[in-house]
Amino acid sequence: MVNEKGTRAAKPAKRTRLPAAERRAQILAVARDLFVTQGFEQASMRRIADAAGITPTAIYDHFADKEALLTAIAAEFFDGLVAAMTVPAGTVADPLGMLRQLMVNYVRYGLAHPNEYRLVFMNSLSRFVPTLGHRGLPCQPGNIPDDVAQKAAKAKQSFGILQTGIERLVAAGLLRADDPEGFADSVWAMGHGIVSLVITKGDSNFTPIDRWIDTSIGILTDGMRPR
Repeated sequence: MVNEKGTRAAKPAKRTRLPAAERRAQILAVARDLFVTQGFEQASMRRIADAAGITPTAIYDHFADKEALLTAIAAEFFDGLVAAMTVPAGTVADPLGMLRQLMVNYVRYGLAHPNEYRLVFMNSLSRFVPTLGHRGLPCQPGNIPDDVAQKAAKAKQSFGILQTGIERLVAAGLLRADDPEGFADSVWAMGHGIVSLVITKGDSNFTPIDRWIDTSIGILTDGMRPR
């Protein structure tokens, strides 16, 4: 092709055809980054498609809308979080050591996936947060789509791992038995606070992670011990 100046113009770049699974993963990666950098409302399906190098209509072959994209991002995040929090039996001898290891793994996984963590735990999307809360319990009436229900179950599983750790401490007589769910919420809030602070403020001025968790758990468990 020759342009008006008589020189040969560069050919438009060809779109690369990827296998469906690879294309889906690519779209998710692009959407995750745009949701964080531009905001969920501003990152349109068209913008996501353009950044992924596909046509605006082709993205709908993989995802129905932005909510479906966000739910899929959450699903992958919770899959990894559950795996990280699943400490093999016999790895840690005492229940308190197990609780510490669970929270170390939680914090380190969150810090290793800051963009996903922001989207899952640090946004104000009312349509998303209530159905994927830390217990995975829906707060809205009516039927929940199957894909959202599956992600909610995975979220509930991650919290269940923590709650089981608390129950072991109660059974061992190391914590009071009056409010195990409240204790689990408090420990989760501690881990979430550490991850959120480091993601938003950086880690240069904070206590090293392992020592920070040890100190925080020590303070919490002191307040939960039998009176």
